[in-house]
Amino acid sequence: MSTPSPTPVETETEEPPLFAPFYGFSQHSWGSSESGISSFLLVYLALLSLCLLAAYYLDHLKHRRASLSPAMRFVSAYVSESGAIILIGALAGALLTGIDSAIEADPDALSVGLLQFSSTTFFLLLLPPIIFNSGYHINRGLFFPLLPAISAYAIIGTTVSAVVVGVGLSLCRGLFGASFAPSTAELLAFGALISATDPVSTLATFQSKKVDPVLFYLVFGESVVNDAVGLVLFETLKKFVGYEHDATSAGIALLDFCVIFFGSTVLGILVGMVSSCLFRRVDFRPYPHLEISIYVLIVYVPFIIAEVLSLSGIVTILFTGIVCKCYAHQSLTSESKVLADGMFRILAHLAETTIFLELGLAVFGMTSHGNFHAVFIVLAMVACTVGRALNVYPLSFVLNRCCYTGDSPKIPAKTQHML
Repeated sequence: MSTPSPTPVETETEEPPLFAPFYGFSQHSWGSSESGISSFLLVYLALLSLCLLAAYYLDHLKHRRASLSPAMRFVSAYVSESGAIILIGALAGALLTGIDSAIEADPDALSVGLLQFSSTTFFLLLLPPIIFNSGYHINRGLFFPLLPAISAYAIIGTTVSAVVVGVGLSLCRGLFGASFAPSTAELLAFGALISATDPVSTLATFQSKKVDPVLFYLVFGESVVNDAVGLVLFETLKKFVGYEHDATSAGIALLDFCVIFFGSTVLGILVGMVSSCLFRRVDFRPYPHLEISIYVLIVYVPFIIAEVLSLSGIVTILFTGIVCKCYAHQSLTSESKVLADGMFRILAHLAETTIFLELGLAVFGMTSHGNFHAVFIVLAMVACTVGRALNVYPLSFVLNRCCYTGDSPKIPAKTQHML
């Protein structure tokens, strides 16, 4: 007895549209597949190339300012390279956000990868070349005489600014809105982070404007040293979030700072001396490419060692660059000296350009994910300005009276205003 065969179920098949799109952006998986990663890199490298061309164009305008129209003369005088790159990133972020909204893209859309700035990429990949290059080309005759002022601004000034920002924002907490209610401990931790000045924007802006060397090294030195201060303050204050601690935490914070700062300094000097001994003992003249390859690795190795040991990678790589320039540089061949100098500058310039591009892209990354609080941002800017003023002017007065007396150069009022 045979069983009847099941009747096939007719399924409706969708007919392809008459005009099918050549490339389906909304169905494309940008982040998970090989083609998605290639597409991401294509768009990112195109934006990076556009930023480099814009920087070249602005520099070209500055050299022929006399023959420019009033509008272009204004652009060449007041628009910096870093500002133009941030603007390009912001415009690209707005365009990508609009495209994703129009086509209802999935969570793996291109804008998700471009608009989110990875802090790990920033600290481990982009920051070391910038700081190493700064230490490698530092003017030691100006940096070390200013070390007392740099230490005062970085240690005392950053602490004062962090407290002023945290307490000031906590007093204005009622203006944030019901959806955003940080605690006092969280605001103090935020003050510790925001009070540490940024060495990347400082270096890029001051180098392009060719400011007074004393001002440059005061701001640069403070921005490097206060990384350790901000790190210690943040690590200490975040322990208060949700918990109660006694007054002995202040002593522990001071001990942590001493360990981090002096440990990072010793580690940077040690790595620099070991590198100098390596290039002095080993004859790399028959292998110039191997010599320069090992030398370039010094840009990253000390930074990563410091991060593994919970020290300050910025302070470590700064002193590594200083020591390498003094000792290891002298043991290189003449060709390697020129090549290393150029490579360090190129790496630093590409890293700076990438960071400013990411800052512009991240503007719409915050707004599109609901992390943008305009009132808090405005109040934080006001609190940072007040906190900065309350530490710069009193400390400058004390330094001019106690440390820089007689023939030693004082910190003038114009420099204090810039600080």
